[in-house]
Amino acid sequence: MNKRTWLIAIGVVILIAAAAIPAISKLQLGKPVAAPALSARYAASLPTDPWDAAWNKTAAVKLPLSAVSTPGAKPGEVSVRALSNGQQVAFRMEWKDDSQEVTTLRPQDFADQAAIQLADGTIGICMGQADRYAHIWQWKADWQYGSREMKTQYPNMHSDSYTIGDKELFTEDLYSRPAAYVGNLRAQPKHESPVENLVAGGFSSLTTAPEPFQKVQGSGVWKDGKWAVVFTRGLAAAEGDLSLDPTKPAQVAFAVWDGKLMQRNGMKYTTSWASLSIEGAKAAAAK
Repeated sequence: MNKRTWLIAIGVVILIAAAAIPAISKLQLGKPVAAPALSARYAASLPTDPWDAAWNKTAAVKLPLSAVSTPGAKPGEVSVRALSNGQQVAFRMEWKDDSQEVTTLRPQDFADQAAIQLADGTIGICMGQADRYAHIWQWKADWQYGSREMKTQYPNMHSDSYTIGDKELFTEDLYSRPAAYVGNLRAQPKHESPVENLVAGGFSSLTTAPEPFQKVQGSGVWKDGKWAVVFTRGLAAAEGDLSLDPTKPAQVAFAVWDGKLMQRNGMKYTTSWASLSIEGAKAAAAK
């Protein structure tokens, strides 16, 4: 590189530095950015219908979504509201989705989903950590609306009769629905709730919580190009699950999946942590 080229390069660096100085001078380096705050306000009764007008009595917190491993994704935002009657807490999530995907019977089908991640105290946003679990409530559109019957997707399907001894092969769950036979929650034809309770202690550790913990109720309704989903659970929980103590700090984050983009598992839209306070429990106790 000759002398003239060096001088040009040095001049460019000086110009870039000069342009950056005013912007840098406005930054307050080292000052932490406050997390968004979500408060569960008091309500004597908690609406289970996501589009109930009672939800409008509490302010919405809008959180930006970030796409994870999804080419062509357009994240947008999720609007969240929360209420508590002193015994239970209810969260309402709303986000734009121009179509509804509710069936996952075929291999090419992926359902719309939504989830809430909760933790008491400060832990990692990515599925918790080994010594501090994240608790996740995941609503699944196919659990609420989807059918597990083959004839709903393939009405003209024909099945020959095969037997093993005196047993017809395709009429027994052991052979025709092995996942359901061994108790896989996803393969069950019906669910008591469309919300699955899960725990995680870091990457690749997501696990279905034991049956006593499956106490989260939920309902999702798609309307006018938007999903709205309500999650409801008691503040107290069985030992080993997450109890929501109004006197202690908690964190909450949210995620949604768009089935038409084949989002599933780690492919999703997520928010950052927001602080959670349950004012409704305090108000109920004061009455």
